[in-house]
Amino acid sequence: MSRLLAITGRAPYSTTEEAFVQDELETMVRHDVDVVVVPTRLATDAPNAGAVRSGLVDRVVAQPLIGPRVLLGALATLVRHPVLTVVAVTEALVGSGSLRNLAANVVSVPKALWAARLARRVGATHVHAYWYAHQATIAMIVGRIAGIPWSATGFRWDIDADNALDAKIERAAFLRVADELGERLVRERVAASRRPGCPVYLIRTGVEMAPPVSTAAPARPPVLCCPGGFVEKKGHRFLIEALQPWAADGREFELHLFGDGPLRADLEGRLETSGLARHTTLHGIVELSVLRGFLRERRPVVVLPSIRADDGQEEGIPVVLIEAMAASCPVVSTRTGSIPDLVLDGCGWLVRDRDPEALRVALEDAVTHPDRTADVVARARERVAGEFDRDVSAMRLVELCETAT
Repeated sequence: MSRLLAITGRAPYSTTEEAFVQDELETMVRHDVDVVVVPTRLATDAPNAGAVRSGLVDRVVAQPLIGPRVLLGALATLVRHPVLTVVAVTEALVGSGSLRNLAANVVSVPKALWAARLARRVGATHVHAYWYAHQATIAMIVGRIAGIPWSATGFRWDIDADNALDAKIERAAFLRVADELGERLVRERVAASRRPGCPVYLIRTGVEMAPPVSTAAPARPPVLCCPGGFVEKKGHRFLIEALQPWAADGREFELHLFGDGPLRADLEGRLETSGLARHTTLHGIVELSVLRGFLRERRPVVVLPSIRADDGQEEGIPVVLIEAMAASCPVVSTRTGSIPDLVLDGCGWLVRDRDPEALRVALEDAVTHPDRTADVVARARERVAGEFDRDVSAMRLVELCETAT
């Protein structure tokens, strides 16, 4: 009988991060997969309400990154397996790639040694880490000490972080990616590594498919929704510039922003000076179920004005766009990162990034041509249903973990 040990960043001890990771784990629980979840850090004092409702909370073993029980468990592992512990930790730390990566890995060592003891105690047969960063470092150490295969899922920033990636390529049973850009980057690294045969699998981030709707005509006045963290990569300022003429013309519309982040004060200032503040509702950070409810009830035009940031960061496939397409909402976004791999021709409106005028034209088209929009939405939903169903994605990952050696 197989038992999966899943290493997350914070889920389900968070209300702000990894909703898509938690969604996949909850899908596994619904399918009666024997999974034990270990969050690396705890952002909240208790698991979120969604984890309680789904029963995922019953599969979680939660300890802070560094605490008395973790340190005692780490010491027990060291005493019982001194040579193996030194080898495993050395393998994980060598080639970290940067001082930041090294620091993250070093701080994670006690949790990894504690988790190795947990893996042996619960009889785990495979370890899977979400993110190639220090979470995968923990999985690599656990796998070595517990003598079981391990694997990891990479998304976007964690691939770029290059945290001991060569060592992980050499030792992972397989690596999973969620989009074509990530697949290309990882395959290039694998081909240049000392283990060019490391398996790499493209498995989408799946979502729950909403029931189909009979029509997809946008609301009157238009309702726009932009879900995403208030960071440079999300391009909020270009959306504000795009909508400023609507506000100046006295046009009625609603703009709903879901999220928070370091650029919140700047964003609020831009909303005030542009005249958009009276049109805008700032919802803050909400559970995925709340966002899903809003999309299905209001069926807004979902706009994500993402850019390639000055530091080179860009989107993978944004889960919020998959959610929008599954909920029969029109989507307007940009040709950056892996977004074009999701929003194929005829499934939405894509424009070049950092172009407010092009963004405004696309939004105008989406809200003023209901018949055309209905056709686009139908194609988008069909696109998501065919490749981004969460049940298919979750169970494909489970199958790989069960058969990996």
